[in-house]
Amino acid sequence: MRTSCLMRKSATCWLTTLVLLGALGALSACSGESRTDRSANAAGGAGEEKIYGGGVRGLNYSPNYIHSFRVSGPRGMNGGGGNMNRAGKEGPGAAGERCCIGIPQPWKPDTKLEIEWELDRSPYDNDIQNGLAVMRATVTVPEYGPDTYGFYAIFLPGDRVKVMVKDGNANGHNSVKAKPEDNDPYVAQGVRDDALTEEMKGRYR
Repeated sequence: MRTSCLMRKSATCWLTTLVLLGALGALSACSGESRTDRSANAAGGAGEEKIYGGGVRGLNYSPNYIHSFRVSGPRGMNGGGGNMNRAGKEGPGAAGERCCIGIPQPWKPDTKLEIEWELDRSPYDNDIQNGLAVMRATVTVPEYGPDTYGFYAIFLPGDRVKVMVKDGNANGHNSVKAKPEDNDPYVAQGVRDDALTEEMKGRYR
């Protein structure tokens, strides 16, 4: 009887030990997974991208009237503006701010956008279709800092264009106070899109 009781107690202790060991193993496994998850989340959070909304403006240093422009690209960078007079003695034509375009943070190198703009080379001609054209270009967005103040498209003589995010410190490439230099690496050459030009002319017939 005593032996049987001892055996039952021994079996009970053994089962209890197994249960405790299993529970500890499970807790240890959960704890390990949690640490891994937290580390992964922390690592991901450090490089997390955010998209902020910004206004879109245009500056026109060209001799053409700009009817409208549109930009499209990755990371929410889609927007547009327009209605800019040609450049004059007092400075460039300007477009009022339109809402909105996505401005991703942080900036990433080699971010490229497609820009398309409708222009009129002879806005004072009685035949409005004479000077109409639609231009397209691929532009690279210059580096910008963490504090931004809107997006600009800048149109230059020779159907050239530059885009940038104004960031307050210019960074050598982001000043809206001066016309971009001819050797500015972020100035792109536009190319006429014949199909879109004919479509535009059709709207003015």
